[in-house]
Amino acid sequence: MSRLPSPVPDLPAGAFFRAGLGRSLPHGYMRIGAAMAVPDVLRGLEVDPEPLCREAGVPLALFADPDNCLPMRLLGRLLLLAVAATRRTDLGLMAVESVSASTLGLVGFLLKQAPDVRTALQDLVHYLHYNDRCAVPLLEVKEGVATFSYLIIEPDIEATDQIYDGALGILRNLMRALCGPRWAPTLVTLSRPRPANPGRYERFFGAPVTFDAEATTMIFPESWLDTPLPHADPALRRLLKEQIELMEEEEAGDFPEKVRRLMRACLITRACTIDEISALLQMNRRTLSRRLEGAGTTFRAISSEIQYEIARQLIENTALSMTQIALVLRFSEASAFTRAFRQWSGVSPRAWRIRHRTGARTEPAAAAVLHE
Repeated sequence: MSRLPSPVPDLPAGAFFRAGLGRSLPHGYMRIGAAMAVPDVLRGLEVDPEPLCREAGVPLALFADPDNCLPMRLLGRLLLLAVAATRRTDLGLMAVESVSASTLGLVGFLLKQAPDVRTALQDLVHYLHYNDRCAVPLLEVKEGVATFSYLIIEPDIEATDQIYDGALGILRNLMRALCGPRWAPTLVTLSRPRPANPGRYERFFGAPVTFDAEATTMIFPESWLDTPLPHADPALRRLLKEQIELMEEEEAGDFPEKVRRLMRACLITRACTIDEISALLQMNRRTLSRRLEGAGTTFRAISSEIQYEIARQLIENTALSMTQIALVLRFSEASAFTRAFRQWSGVSPRAWRIRHRTGARTEPAAAAVLHE
């Protein structure tokens, strides 16, 4: 079989392209498939999408093809403008009401050919970066409970509340398609501020919903993972898997990025040591260190980089206290986290929150904090 096209090279900021079969996404980009319904939702609310798209810098024509790609920051900007224009804080849910696995392209078709739900979700975790290079998914199973998490790691994204809503909305649709209409989670947690109408979310997900959470997750009994998919085609699955593995080979040269992806996936749920990452990569820690040094970096540097990414997301997009964020990132105490964050950013975590959090209030006391 012939080799697939090379991954997309670095692109100028704001560039658009089509990521069809065999093309990877650059950092900060996502396929538009999951957001294709946004213009139609706006029209249904009697809002013309054209001016909003123009202001956000997103060509309306992009929404005609699910394989078109754009930087997530531009989609976030469009969603922010759309929420302001419609006054619908549940726009993210509205946009994914009818989204199915097919909108995920090659990865979505692979999921539908899995032998069971567990394998399908594991595929989603392993290969979502071919649809979304701005977030990290994770499936964790413990004591009979399955937890699927989604964490945006790209900095400076607006309207993350709508993106988080949409991500879990798509997961809800996927689980119902795989398990049948009886499926429902036992709990949904969203790392976004509490909306004006929380009951809308409980009706949508069919479960209790917690807001201002440290992570965006969907929690359900592990037994659902054993649900077989009777219409899966093993031969088609092998073919699709082969295509994705060829894409994986194209990206194998970026070893530090592979370590980053693994670290992002595990850091939000547990301590992420060099021994654990080495085990996941099936190599000893000495080999891991040597390969990173050969690429001009170290495990400690990458760990610090990822902690900073996640810290920024939690500070900007949740109401967690600095003590709680310190615990999530495995710091011994809040003061240690504050010192580390000041080294990373040059300001305290509290000052960062005031500067960057969407919708943050302007108060007289804020000026003093900004000059800490």
